[in-house]
Amino acid sequence: METSNAQTTDWPGLMPAMAECVARLGETGFDEALLALLRQAVGIEQCMVFAFDESDEVDCLLANNQRAPRMAGRLAELYTGGLFRQDPNYQRLRQLMAEEGEQSDTEITPMQAEAMPEAYRSHLFAFPDLVDKVSLTLPGAQSVYYLNLYRGREAGLFRPHDLTRLDALAPLLASLMRHHYAQARPLSQRPSVEEAAVLAPLSERERQLCLYLLRGHTLKSAAAELDIALSTAETYRKRAYAKLGVPSKARLVALCRRR
Repeated sequence: METSNAQTTDWPGLMPAMAECVARLGETGFDEALLALLRQAVGIEQCMVFAFDESDEVDCLLANNQRAPRMAGRLAELYTGGLFRQDPNYQRLRQLMAEEGEQSDTEITPMQAEAMPEAYRSHLFAFPDLVDKVSLTLPGAQSVYYLNLYRGREAGLFRPHDLTRLDALAPLLASLMRHHYAQARPLSQRPSVEEAAVLAPLSERERQLCLYLLRGHTLKSAAAELDIALSTAETYRKRAYAKLGVPSKARLVALCRRR
């Protein structure tokens, strides 16, 4: 009988990954730490994090596909470009965004294949060869965070013990994401749909730096805004440009405008 990662990993074994997420709050490396925790805990192949706001816009905060890294940005672009309105959870996300008062609890929703329109299923599941999905809805102060976890054919469907473990992790995941993304992505730095699609493959800090550059900052002033050393900003810029395949700020701007 085949045994998944989630079956063989005990709770004490998850503690180092949890601690790394806490240590990386608000810093570069948080996305990678979060992915490592989720892979160890429930054996995911793909992870997407979106933020919904009251203007009915969607911001892609994290897009990662372990098997096909380049595919993640493309899927994020399709989703934020309009397919999010065909998401079976869309109306619930809108409802949570409209509610006022204290943050409500995290909601876990297994895949609803029967409720997916054909175009949505074809582009976001059949094309990347994904077979199962679990969504966590995390209402925040100004956005509803939407964590989507996927498995492909090799890993197979999420099992009951995977969902039980995810349910136990949900309060921690909600706290981590609310704190990290609230401080890491102030409203003034929110990307447009086009920018979000282009920058989706980048780490959190790489995206932040590129957004400052796109807003007219120099590398030095962007480093000051991010409260990091100029040499660190140079490293983030080099990594971001390499991932995006652009040699300069001018090409970065052109890439975002073309999208």
